[in-house]
Amino acid sequence: MYASSSASSFAAREGEIAGAISGHPDWILVLALGNPLRGDDGAGQAVLEALSKSGRLPPDVVLVDGGTAGLDTALALEGYRQAMILDAAEMGLSPGEWRRLEYPGCEAAIRPGGAAKGVHEAGLAEALALASELGTLPRKVTLFAIQPGEIAWEAGLSESVAASVPDVSQHVLDAILSCGGDGDGKDPDYRR
Repeated sequence: MYASSSASSFAAREGEIAGAISGHPDWILVLALGNPLRGDDGAGQAVLEALSKSGRLPPDVVLVDGGTAGLDTALALEGYRQAMILDAAEMGLSPGEWRRLEYPGCEAAIRPGGAAKGVHEAGLAEALALASELGTLPRKVTLFAIQPGEIAWEAGLSESVAASVPDVSQHVLDAILSCGGDGDGKDPDYRR
């Protein structure tokens, strides 16, 4: 797992997402879910890496590679004012197409049986619902869902998904900057 921010930088074993980095009520969490050893399931991590290399992230942004954390995702969200989740999701689109979804409101799209399904055993919809029940859910949660082409035991993204990474990364960065991710912790829509 990878986590970085201006406040901290470290590596931890896969599965230690809960408690790996403590949230701060003025910080924005960007959480990538998936397994880069499963082809396009690593789309979230590719976007996270592009954001990390951009050099344009404000200091109040924390990047975390959550791997395939499942329900531990609920605990990883604790303490942040906002979370942006990057994940591959089966939405019936062409590989590499992506959608920005706001939670709550996208439950049907991210729950198995809905238009889109998380590609992990523990569903993202269930993890978000659990976070809501536990009181760990940030006030605002945005999902950047990328349609995978192939999920197989093969490292690396397909050409179409890899081609979407710069566009998704730019939209995530734009979302961060538009919500007050400017290093001062001030979001005009944020209410403690």
